[in-house]
Amino acid sequence: MKRILKYITVIALMVSFYACEDPDSIRIPNLDNKGPNVRVAIDPDFGFFDFENLGSAKAKYDLFSISTNLEMVELRIFMTSGGVNTDTVTMRSYTQAEITAAGGVVLDEEITVQEMVDAIGVPGGLGAIIGGDNFTLLNRTTMADGTVYPSITVDGNSNVTPNIVAATATTSFFSNYVYFVGCPSDPLLFEGEYTSVITAGNYFGGQTNDDVTIAFKGPEPFRYVISDISALAYVPFGGTAYPGDMYDICGAPQMLPTNTFGVTTDTGGGSWDPVNGILILNVFESNNGLSWTIEFTRK
Repeated sequence: MKRILKYITVIALMVSFYACEDPDSIRIPNLDNKGPNVRVAIDPDFGFFDFENLGSAKAKYDLFSISTNLEMVELRIFMTSGGVNTDTVTMRSYTQAEITAAGGVVLDEEITVQEMVDAIGVPGGLGAIIGGDNFTLLNRTTMADGTVYPSITVDGNSNVTPNIVAATATTSFFSNYVYFVGCPSDPLLFEGEYTSVITAGNYFGGQTNDDVTIAFKGPEPFRYVISDISALAYVPFGGTAYPGDMYDICGAPQMLPTNTFGVTTDTGGGSWDPVNGILILNVFESNNGLSWTIEFTRK
C-alpha cells in the first residue's frame, strides 16, 4: 500500500510540474541555427597607414565564410584622434548571396584611407590626420533570423566570446583590427641603454640619470617606452623615476601624455639623431607649471 501511494505521489508531482510549465517560454536556447563563421584576413603588408603617404594608404583584406544563414556582413570603421572616437560608419557590406557566389572566399578587397575619412566626415580631410591617430575596423554580422553579432545579451554580456574580441584573427569570427597612423620604425635604432640630462628648464637644470632604458612597446609599430623622462629631478621632493611612452613618427619623436608630479606632456620640437644616438624631448608638467628639455644619449 505504501509503495502504491509513493507512485501516486510521484505521478501527481510530475503532472503538477507539467501543468505549471509555460509553453510560450523558452528555457533552453534554440540551437538549431548555427552561429556565424566570418573570417577576415588582414594583409600584413598593409597593417598600418603610412603617415607620409596617406593619399595611397589603404586596408587590404580577404573575407572567408562557410556560413549559409547570413543576412549581411558589414565592415565598419571609426577613427580615434587624441583619445576621442568618431561615429562608426559602414564601409563595405556583403550579402549571403554575394559570399556564396564567390564560393565563400572574397579576395583582394580594399578600403582606402581617403574613403574612410570621407565616410566619417573628418573635418579637414586627410590633412587633419596626425601621427598616432588610428582607425578601428569592425565586423557586424546579421544572421537570416535577425540575430546580430556582436551584440549585448543577458546581463550585459556579448554574444561574441572575449577571447575572440581580444584577438586580431581567429578561425571562426573576425571581431576587430586597429590600423595605426605612422611610419615604419626600426626598434634597433631606438632600443638600448641611455644616459639623460636636463639641459634647460624654468626650474630644473643639470639633473641626470645614468641608467635609462628605451624599449619597443607596441602595439603600434612605432611605440616605445622610456624608463624615465624626468632625469630623477623629482627625487629630492619625494619623487622617483617616471616612465613615458613615445611615438617615432617618421623620425620625429612625440612623447605621449604621462604623469610625474602632474600631467606631463610633450610641447613639441623634439629631435632624434640616429647616427649619434641622441634623443631630445621638450616636456611640460602642468601641476607645477614646470618645463624642461631632456637629452638622452645612447651609451
